[in-house]
Amino acid sequence: MPSTSILFQNADRDVTLIDIPTSIAIAQGRSDTLLSTAPLEVPYQLHEEPKTSQAKKNHSSHLTDLHIEYKSTIHAALAEIRSHISGPWCLPRKLMTQVPEHGEMQLDTVQHEDPEKEIESRLREWSALAESKGEDTHFDFEKMMASISATSDPNATDSETVAHKWSVSYTSPRDDAHVYPHQAAEPWTSSFHNPEDHPVDIHVRENVTQAGREAPAYRFTIPPHATFFLSDSTHSDAFRAAFRELTDDYVLPRHFDLVLLDPPWPNRSAKRKGAYEQVGGMPHMKKMLLNMDIDSYLEHNAVVGVWITNKESMRAQVLGPGGLFEKWNVGLVEEWIWVKLTTAGEPMFDIDSALRKPYEVLLLGRAAPNAWTTMSHARLTKKKVIAAVPDVHSRKPCLKELLEPYMPDAKKYSALEVFSRNLVAGWTSWGNEVIKYNWEKYWA
Repeated sequence: MPSTSILFQNADRDVTLIDIPTSIAIAQGRSDTLLSTAPLEVPYQLHEEPKTSQAKKNHSSHLTDLHIEYKSTIHAALAEIRSHISGPWCLPRKLMTQVPEHGEMQLDTVQHEDPEKEIESRLREWSALAESKGEDTHFDFEKMMASISATSDPNATDSETVAHKWSVSYTSPRDDAHVYPHQAAEPWTSSFHNPEDHPVDIHVRENVTQAGREAPAYRFTIPPHATFFLSDSTHSDAFRAAFRELTDDYVLPRHFDLVLLDPPWPNRSAKRKGAYEQVGGMPHMKKMLLNMDIDSYLEHNAVVGVWITNKESMRAQVLGPGGLFEKWNVGLVEEWIWVKLTTAGEPMFDIDSALRKPYEVLLLGRAAPNAWTTMSHARLTKKKVIAAVPDVHSRKPCLKELLEPYMPDAKKYSALEVFSRNLVAGWTSWGNEVIKYNWEKYWA
């Protein structure tokens, strides 16, 4: 494993070429390889003939001043990288297979041909919440597990039934010399902290009582000092309750120097496979984000980053009057443009496309230094370019290497990542798929 995922960075650190799977592996301190999809070699050709008068109007008005500014910044950055990179713009990859080998794990009632669907199904099951009508109730894992495991009585909530559904045990990874002390199976819970200086494997297994049926089992590797809360972020009370309990047990920080969010913004072309409901569109999403009370977890002067796509309305939801940054008392300071490229350094599709832009933006802000200061956006925000060849759909580069210089102490800081799909050593992660890419089947 390389010591860095950065393939090129200029002296001002405002132009960076990064390898996505390596950035995730290094951020976890792993020596094995994260499996990937084949890198894009030539740009996609988008067919975008407008059909209606409104579509034609949108097609002619999509080149906003902001896009023109981004385009100029991107072209200059790619030219700078190209002057230093002669080979492929990403490291060699090990590709993931789409179909499990014959004889691999079989689920209880459904045969999953796609490992991606298999793990997403299990994560949804494990992160499900007990709900009452019209209320965001406190997390009750036992009731949830009883409701999905009870066979004779669908309303049963017997904790003994729950205990026999899923269990978890902890061991050191196979390539680690340490021996983790807790190897006995315990009832599965949706939050976990690894207090060790080495990774820990958690083994989640269904306790099957039917004769002749093999128990489904899943192994996830948890990086050193990583914490996760596997719960739906639309139910913030669940997180708050588990957060208070776990931070008490391990004396963990309750405020963070860094908070990153990658919200599942409503998107007609690429919904997140049902991970979060899209009903209600943008107003529903904004309400959900505000109900998470992110500002109550911010340390003074915290760095706050929110990923957005290229809709002006989405940008306004974060930066406009009454937007997230105003509600959280955060002022915009920088914009990081992640441009998606081919292996030859070309944008993955026409940068002026009216349908899709080959970039996403991280809005980076700074929280107030004290309770009586009202933050405002910088008049001139610095723009940085992060170039990377896309990997598995929706998998973003891990920014740990790029963000640590912003921390008060790069070796000792607290970080929270929301809507994450993989863990980071030393960070806290919250969402309903936080351990997805820590599943053993995504690694070689």
